[in-house]
Amino acid sequence: MSQTATHQVQCTCGATVSVFCADSINAERHPHMRDAILGRTLHVFRCEACQGSIAIEKSFIYVDLERRQLYSVHPPAARAEERVHGQELVQVFERTLGEGAGAAARAMFDGSSFHVRLCYGGEELREKLVAHDAGLRDLPLEALKAEIMAGTPALREANVIALRLDRVDEHELVFLAEQATEAPALLDRAVTAPRARYDALAAVPWQELIERFPGIASGPHVSMLRWTLPPP
Repeated sequence: MSQTATHQVQCTCGATVSVFCADSINAERHPHMRDAILGRTLHVFRCEACQGSIAIEKSFIYVDLERRQLYSVHPPAARAEERVHGQELVQVFERTLGEGAGAAARAMFDGSSFHVRLCYGGEELREKLVAHDAGLRDLPLEALKAEIMAGTPALREANVIALRLDRVDEHELVFLAEQATEAPALLDRAVTAPRARYDALAAVPWQELIERFPGIASGPHVSMLRWTLPPP
């Protein structure tokens, strides 16, 4: 089940604010928390002193057994610990749902493939959910974003380091540009791509996509940031 804990955080105005944040989220049992992720309201609070908004990036586990999803989420600033986080996630999967799980769990999910991913930041988690709902695979999706970035100098000139999948319309994918600030921020700037362009990349063998964009995926972490940013 989902677990929360109280945290004391400091607003930019100097006030100390007591907030409840999730240490784990069971989306099947608590769908309102999944809705909060999609609505970009999870771990976003208001300071009563200045009425300003406080967004908290923290580590937590996200699991949705119905959709076969297991995600480990960490703050973007913790990318340097990717190797450790990836190993920990694989161990969690093996212990709870894989070979090391109890007989009941193995019987329930035997033969079912799980989407096991490492995410850095709420936006990276959110777009995994959006992509899954639309039937998109994340490797060709990240390759598409990398292609768009490489072919759009204006994005690099605007200090954009990533594109985040915002929604999937009938014939196109809509992304928002993420700017490289101290706390990565989404710009009010939509970037679109035809769905057919994604479909073309999805038809390419995954090994070839890895060759085209070296480093875009490693273990459970699949992200264009692995291709656009220097190794942590």
